[in-house]
Amino acid sequence: MDLQIKALLTQVVGFLIVLWLLKKYAWDSLLKFIEHRRETIANEFDTIETTKAEAEALRVQFEKELSGIETTRRAKIQEAAQEAQSLANEIKEEARQEGLDLRAKTKQDIGLELDKANVTLRDRMVSAVITTTERVIRERLDSDKHKEMIDRFLNEVDLKESH
Repeated sequence: MDLQIKALLTQVVGFLIVLWLLKKYAWDSLLKFIEHRRETIANEFDTIETTKAEAEALRVQFEKELSGIETTRRAKIQEAAQEAQSLANEIKEEARQEGLDLRAKTKQDIGLELDKANVTLRDRMVSAVITTTERVIRERLDSDKHKEMIDRFLNEVDLKESH
């Protein structure tokens, strides 16, 4: 047993010496290393949290910008549709006005042509009546008097047609 006490005592003394040596030379270094490692890990976690917060802020910003782009896109589409509708209405109005103008001009042209035809018909009727009348009553009326009578007759006919 004596041996066991000596061995135990030797081991305790050796342990205390190792403990004292570790404390004097290695313990501070070991604690500094552990503290440095803890700070590094804490800094990395802080950096991760900061990066995560920045990423979230960027995500929110991008979502807002995307929403703004979508709103702008919709507004531009609506503006283009309104402009197209306005242009279509303008084209329709121009076509309608051109049709009305063409109709009025056509009526005017028809009226002018009708007036020309009436004048031509009147002149031909006058000439025909004069020729026929001259043949029939050459001896009784002279040409001027005869033309005057026919003009009066035609004016009366024109007045009746106008009403």
